[in-house]
Amino acid sequence: MDSIRIGIISDTHGNLPALEAMLAQFDKIGCDEVIHVGDAIAIGPFSKECLDLLLAKNVTMTKGNHELLYLVGIDNLHFPMPEPMASHHKQVHKTLGDGYRQIIQNQPFYIHRNYFGKKITFCHYGTYDATDGLHFFRPVIKPDVDQFDAIFRNVDADVVFFGHEHNPITMRGEKLYVDVGSLGCNRQDFANGVVATFSKNGVDVQNVKLPYDKQPLFDAMTQRQIVNGEFLSQQFFGKK
Repeated sequence: MDSIRIGIISDTHGNLPALEAMLAQFDKIGCDEVIHVGDAIAIGPFSKECLDLLLAKNVTMTKGNHELLYLVGIDNLHFPMPEPMASHHKQVHKTLGDGYRQIIQNQPFYIHRNYFGKKITFCHYGTYDATDGLHFFRPVIKPDVDQFDAIFRNVDADVVFFGHEHNPITMRGEKLYVDVGSLGCNRQDFANGVVATFSKNGVDVQNVKLPYDKQPLFDAMTQRQIVNGEFLSQQFFGKK
């Protein structure tokens, strides 16, 4: 094989219309694999449906902080989550039930690959160890190279693909850093993704901005009585 083409997405956040649109686009492009680097669930109204679609399409997935929250449980946090977000996440976790627990438990935090001699890592974000287990660093708004070098200092890779902060960024420091942006949790009328083509010449990174209809998302927030749904629609999905 002369090249490998990977579709990379992150932070779907329960936005099924955006996910359906991007997966169809990846099929059209002819991606050899699709990798989702965390936070498929919560915020939007379709957490269960997004997980089901990702599993049905054999998408490779890493854990994000929202998957980790599902595993830990709202009532087991060291620092209580304020309302109404605590109730929102409890609603999401109740909708998912326990049926996805083992699936998500088995998802790795990091996926390491070697393409044409280059070390590639896919993850939600940088992590650190604490007394109660692994944690993600807080997302850095408008990061610089030094911050990325620090966040990913323990990652042995030439290129790191990640999400978490929701805004697409490509930056070169000690490694090539590619934040693929949030697929479904942004205020624009398009979904974000990346198509990375690996070959003996290196890696070519193409950002994909795919328009889609948000109205079914907003309708479901109301119909499903999502806790804090109107605020979430405005704050995270750009409802006017």
